[in-house]
Amino acid sequence: MIYLLVIQLCLPYFIPANIIYDNRLNYDFVKNRTTNIDTVLEQVKIIIEKEHLKDYVVILGDSVAYSNPGPSDKSISYYLNEMAEKEERSFRVFNLAMPAMQTGDIYTMLLKMKQHGISNDHLIINIVYAGFVKRDPDPPAVYWLQQQLKSIDIDSYQKIESNLPASSNNEEKGFNVFKNIKTSINIFLYENISIFMYKDLLQLYFTEKINQIRGKIPVETKSVQPWYAKDFLPELLKQPEYRRDYADNMFEMDGNNPQIYFLNKIIELQKGKNTLIFLAAVNDELLYDDINKSGYQENLQRIDNYFKDKPVDYLNFYGKIDNKLFSDHIHLIPEGYYYLSKSLYKTINTWKIN
Repeated sequence: MIYLLVIQLCLPYFIPANIIYDNRLNYDFVKNRTTNIDTVLEQVKIIIEKEHLKDYVVILGDSVAYSNPGPSDKSISYYLNEMAEKEERSFRVFNLAMPAMQTGDIYTMLLKMKQHGISNDHLIINIVYAGFVKRDPDPPAVYWLQQQLKSIDIDSYQKIESNLPASSNNEEKGFNVFKNIKTSINIFLYENISIFMYKDLLQLYFTEKINQIRGKIPVETKSVQPWYAKDFLPELLKQPEYRRDYADNMFEMDGNNPQIYFLNKIIELQKGKNTLIFLAAVNDELLYDDINKSGYQENLQRIDNYFKDKPVDYLNFYGKIDNKLFSDHIHLIPEGYYYLSKSLYKTINTWKIN
């Protein structure tokens, strides 16, 4: 019992934090077991305590905020920290964004941050046009953190339950009681007991060491090509899963739209705090036919209008990023993320932050 207690209390402090957080969270560590987000948050909290940080900014969002497809030292958070350091500012930026995150995941992350004692006083969030498009029911309004939302805010979970995968709904209705119990036990163990919380981390650590010995180059360290060097992109964007993202049907801009429902919840949580929400730009040359439809442009105006009376800073990057800085239809090359970071930094400079 003493041995287990020592592991529980001490293991988090003996793990190299940069394995799961290095300028941004380790996507590979979280994507296959979403309860590992608690391990990430625990490590970020340890960094905050070790460095005695009073002011810090948290970034939440999808693959744009995460800064795909480049490496972590070419990410928005890296550039923002670099800019702050050059000006001898003491604040730090933590990037907790994750590819495919929806607004429901972002809301859940804010609740999880509160559980771990991580401040949301200074927050940057990215959103995309596709998030407002009608869901039928995919993509789910909470992509990664459905069980976490259910355990923290059951009312919000029930509000968007019909938007979740059918298998989840069947389980909730009692079709597989045993599996539900097993899932609940697993979630408890992997969110609270260190020997479970850090199991995947240790496995990842040794895997990376073996890959280094073998000379295997991580995918994210390879150079990022601009979109015009990828001949396959125009054909790829004709696929149904991409066509849906740029639909020009009129947006529903009330609580019946999960995007608006969770944005309202997020903005309510952020009352009196520094919050910047930015709408990610798209490659208007690659998507020319889509974004120049009248319905699409009207939807963009609806998004802008939604934020006009909201107590947050809002930036719409449509038409403000050179097409040469895109790696595809929406993601950027490192130079693009640097440009984006400079614009975000200007807003941070208007906040009361050291």
